[in-house]
Amino acid sequence: MLLKSFIRLCYFFVGISFLPLLSGCWDRAEINDIAIVMGSAFDKVGEEYEVTMISPLPGEMGGPSGGGGGTSGGATYYLDAALGRSIRDASMNLQRRMSRELKLGHRRILLIGEELAKEGVRKPLDVLSRHRESRITTQVFITEGSAKDVLSAQPQLENISAEAIRELGGRSYNIMLRDFLLEFQQKGNDPILPVVKTTENRSPIKENVAEQVEISKLAIFKGDKLHFFTNKEETAGVDWLLSIMEGHEYTFVVNEEKKETFTVFIKEANCTIDYDLNDEEPFFKIDIKTSGIGVENVSDINLEERGGYEKLNELMNEQIKQEVTSIIDHTLSEGIDSFGFGWHLHRRERKIWKELEQHWQEKLPNIDYEITINSSVELPGLVTEGVGIGE
Repeated sequence: MLLKSFIRLCYFFVGISFLPLLSGCWDRAEINDIAIVMGSAFDKVGEEYEVTMISPLPGEMGGPSGGGGGTSGGATYYLDAALGRSIRDASMNLQRRMSRELKLGHRRILLIGEELAKEGVRKPLDVLSRHRESRITTQVFITEGSAKDVLSAQPQLENISAEAIRELGGRSYNIMLRDFLLEFQQKGNDPILPVVKTTENRSPIKENVAEQVEISKLAIFKGDKLHFFTNKEETAGVDWLLSIMEGHEYTFVVNEEKKETFTVFIKEANCTIDYDLNDEEPFFKIDIKTSGIGVENVSDINLEERGGYEKLNELMNEQIKQEVTSIIDHTLSEGIDSFGFGWHLHRRERKIWKELEQHWQEKLPNIDYEITINSSVELPGLVTEGVGIGE
């Protein structure tokens, strides 16, 4: 009898101990008490770091009857910046004057200003690898000029610039924080990041003319420092080498004097990099295979004529090879290994890599390579010749 009473008493106290856990949202964070950061921008201003953050205002985005947020003069977002001795110090200075707690768990994009990137991104990114709220799936971009100015843009099709930049990045390079950190730490590999900049649209409606955002070039790094931005030709070369042309349209020149071009929709694009060793000297082989469907023919080429397809494929091969050669020659001449030549040796030729590693950057300008392009325009579209040809 006493034993049963003791057991019942134990159950009672165990039950009592669980009551605090059933008391509801004891650690709740109301939407009115937090600021959800959608995007951040890091800049270097003099000797200090500047951190800019953008946060949506749910009350404004939901319309007049919406709830859960304050207002900012009718804007759908709140954007603010602060200076500090480090990225973390600037973030804390920003938090001190905000009535809501900054929440970084939903941050979609991170913009790094051009001047800060030239100085080196290792120190600024240190805080992102340590803070428990930082998402490694955050997309990372370099900006042309100030990162704060780009984050302050007002794209017409989105309520907030961070979402517009995320959409642009997702359709092209989609390089996340984890990807950049992995490439940065790989031996024999220098990272690449997309460059976002502001540009004024050409709307005929005066009220719609505003600063928009676009991605049209890439930032080439040497170690953790920005070395140069690619031009249009080099950007296309990077796209082929990274095998991201699939699903995009590609225009190549048919006749330079007559300004004739042909455009294909790329169905398949794949690049492989291999190597041979000649007396322990690496010789790299780059093989690009692609196929596409014709979507525009602004030339005199008639694909029903003999040799029409062969001529198109030859011209496409030549332009792709020129684009790929331009970016490889530029990076190698600067002692930059953007496409992981050294990483291939590090993974598969450890003994040879140990001998080359210390002087790999000095050796890069003299690296030998060959490029093989195999492109195929499979279908001409609905017609085989340009409009008006033969009439």
